[in-house]
Amino acid sequence: MTPRGRRPAGSPDARDAILTAARAAFAREGFSTSLRGIARQAGVDPALVHHYFPDRARLFAQAVIVDAEGAGLDVEAVVERLASLRAEDLGEGVVRLFLTTWQTMGADRFTAMVRAAMTDDLARTSLQSYISSELLEPVIARHAADRPVLRAQLIASQMLGLGVARWVTEVSEIAAADVEDLVAIYGPTIQRYATEDLPGA
Repeated sequence: MTPRGRRPAGSPDARDAILTAARAAFAREGFSTSLRGIARQAGVDPALVHHYFPDRARLFAQAVIVDAEGAGLDVEAVVERLASLRAEDLGEGVVRLFLTTWQTMGADRFTAMVRAAMTDDLARTSLQSYISSELLEPVIARHAADRPVLRAQLIASQMLGLGVARWVTEVSEIAAADVEDLVAIYGPTIQRYATEDLPGA
């Protein structure tokens, strides 16, 4: 730290400190969080935040969407994993993949993504597109004879609700439950959304 208490530009841990502070701030305040506040929490000059991350969207992506190893979530790889499931295994497979992916990524990342979606139209559209349109619809369309968009959106709503209960509001029993127990509980509902007859036209 410098005499003023700030990490100097080029400090090897400055970028990591910014990302850590940003992840916590996005989880707490959503997409509109103050970049100056992030800099203050990270112990760096605000100009250094802009040096590493030219705009808020890039900082959000690096702090929230990128995994612990620095690689982004690979949509094609996730779709491939889901597509390899048999039709009768989709329910449990979707739940298991959702839970294990976000537990690996971290609860703070999921919380930041949800809070951002609640406070910013672009973040909300991106989250909807990522989960429903890019991940689920191509897979569901392979197995369902009708309404793949509705089916994908039903599944997305259920998974987001589960994620909020487990990681954002931390509903006690759901937050403490074993992954495989949740897979067994939620799997049949997701399976019905994915492949079974839905009421209505």
